[in-house]
Amino acid sequence: MASGKRNTARPVVIHGIADARAACRAAMGRGAAVTLWSARGASGYMGPLWFVEIIRQIRAEFPALTITGVLDCDAAPGDALAAIRAGVQAIALTAKPTVKARIRNIASTENAILLRRPAKALDLQSSADPEADCRRWFGIRDG
Repeated sequence: MASGKRNTARPVVIHGIADARAACRAAMGRGAAVTLWSARGASGYMGPLWFVEIIRQIRAEFPALTITGVLDCDAAPGDALAAIRAGVQAIALTAKPTVKARIRNIASTENAILLRRPAKALDLQSSADPEADCRRWFGIRDG
C-alpha cells in the first residue's frame, strides 16, 4: 500500500495476472485506487511470492493507481507469517482473536496490515469478461 490510509476501493478477487490487469484497466476509469484480493486461502496453494510478484508487476504497469494487494491466508497463521516475511503488505487471516492479535503485532513491525475479509467482493474466477465485470462493479457506465 502506498500509505497508511484505509483503501475504500471495492474489492476484486483475482486468480492471476490477467485478472489483476483487467481490474486495473477498469479502475483507471473510476479513480486512483483498486484493491486486489487473492482467492480464499491462496497463501496455502499459491504461496506468498506468487502474490508479491503479481502486485509488483501490476504496480509497475499501472503507476497512476494506488494498488492494495491482500493475500488471503484463511485460517493459517503460519502462512500469514510467511506472507509477512515475503513482503506482502496486506493479509487476511481467519483465526482466534489471540492469534490474530499476535499476527497483527508482527505485521505492524513489518509495515504490513491485517484486514478482515470483505462481506462482498467481485470474484473474477468465472468471468467471461473480467474488465467489463469490474467496470460494472466499480459503477462505471459504458458509453
